[in-house]
Order: sequence, then structure tokens, then C-alpha cells
Amino acid sequence: MKKIIFGVVFSFIAINCFAGPGYQTGKITNLTAGIPGIMIMIDNGLPDNCEGSPSGWMLIKQEHTVLTSVVLAAWVSGKSTGTVYTTGRENGTGFCLINQFDPVN
Repeated sequence: MKKIIFGVVFSFIAINCFAGPGYQTGKITNLTAGIPGIMIMIDNGLPDNCEGSPSGWMLIKQEHTVLTSVVLAAWVSGKSTGTVYTTGRENGTGFCLINQFDPVN
């Protein structure tokens, strides 16, 4: 009985952890740098919470140096497929903000 309860609870938690509009898996298809930071595009489009981001670009702010380094390393190595997690557009304007990049191993 404990196993059944554990299984049901774990399944509910797992579903809630992975469901949501703030992520998209794909391959980085374009990358550019500007004063605000690094911007990328991925082949599968934008996450739901990024609707309206100009031309499909997503921004990694300049102050997020570790995140920038991971994305640049993936881009240079040619292994640029991964999951992008986003917080949406700051104040509903501008580019969609990336807060995590999880490369495919």
C-alpha cells in the first residue's frame, strides 16, 4: 500500500515539475552579441511565455556570465541542442529572458 501511495504522490510531483510554458527544447540556430548580452534563437521556436519577443530572439543578460559561457561552449562545440528555460519578457516588453540552458549530453 505504501508503494502505491508513494507512486501516486511521486507521479503528481513529477508531472508538476516538468509541465509549464517556460521552456523549449531545440537546437541553437543563431547567436548574436550586443550590449545587453548574448541573444539566441532555437529551431523549435519560443516557449509560450515568450510570445512577442522580437524576431524570435531570447536574451541572456550580460551579468549571467556562467550561463553565457555554457551557451557559447555549446555553440562552439557544435553540440548546441538543449532545453532553454525562460522567465518571459521583462515588464511584458523587449526580449524574452533566459535563466537556464540545459545542454543535451
